[in-house]
Amino acid sequence: MTTDHDGTPPQQKRQDARQAPHPPILDQAFDAGSLYALRAAVAAHATSAGLAPGRADDLVIAVHELAANAVRHGAGHGRLRVWRSDHALLCEITDDGLPDPQQADDGLPDGAQEAQTTPEWRAEPGHGLSLVRQVADQTTLRSGRDGTSATISFVLAPSGGPPFALARQQREHCTVLTVTGLLDLTSGAQLTQAVQEELRSQKARLILDLHSLTGWDAAGLAALITVQQQVSAAPDARLVLAALPAQLDKHLRGAGPHDRFTVAENATRAQQKLSEP
Repeated sequence: MTTDHDGTPPQQKRQDARQAPHPPILDQAFDAGSLYALRAAVAAHATSAGLAPGRADDLVIAVHELAANAVRHGAGHGRLRVWRSDHALLCEITDDGLPDPQQADDGLPDGAQEAQTTPEWRAEPGHGLSLVRQVADQTTLRSGRDGTSATISFVLAPSGGPPFALARQQREHCTVLTVTGLLDLTSGAQLTQAVQEELRSQKARLILDLHSLTGWDAAGLAALITVQQQVSAAPDARLVLAALPAQLDKHLRGAGPHDRFTVAENATRAQQKLSEP
């Protein structure tokens, strides 16, 4: 069973939010003219609920993409509801069924509207549902005659977590960089700088130990991709990600070709992989 950053199964977190005795912390209708107001409301509630600033930005992006899909490819309007549990923020974005007949006819070949039974939200790479799946911890999409419903969850990091730290340890024939805390825009920049410094030596062998990582946002994810690109561009350099959280592994798969990364269950196994030809 897949678990999130704190070890709780995502299904349980969705149930926690759904079964919460309290009403949604945000319940707001939207259309094409109110997406800006929707983004502002989501940002305010996400920060108030305890999401880290970078993750709050990710949530705003995800909600905007889903709401824009509802406007452009659904009925043209919809509703957002947000619940908070002890573990996560759960957001539900719904449209109101099929587009208007005139809107459905626009650009469709003759007879296409009759064959259509539900609006289809787009999932092109780089935006829309593809982008949402990259930044959200869990994504569920359901469609039917009554419309389309998208549910996303964002895990709340435990309060009082450790601050970011990057420790360097020299082992036999390799260097271990251990990441502690949250990987975001600021800490991601520190990580990329540290890797750049390590790559100044010939045939750099690096292990990025993530067992103490408590969370990340889209900027942190981008930092990991940048680090791998730096290593791939350096002659004879190699990098292994150790103790990669399952949820982060899923995000890396969604961000591009997963085989660009070498992963190991722990630093010891990562060191063994670096010694292999």
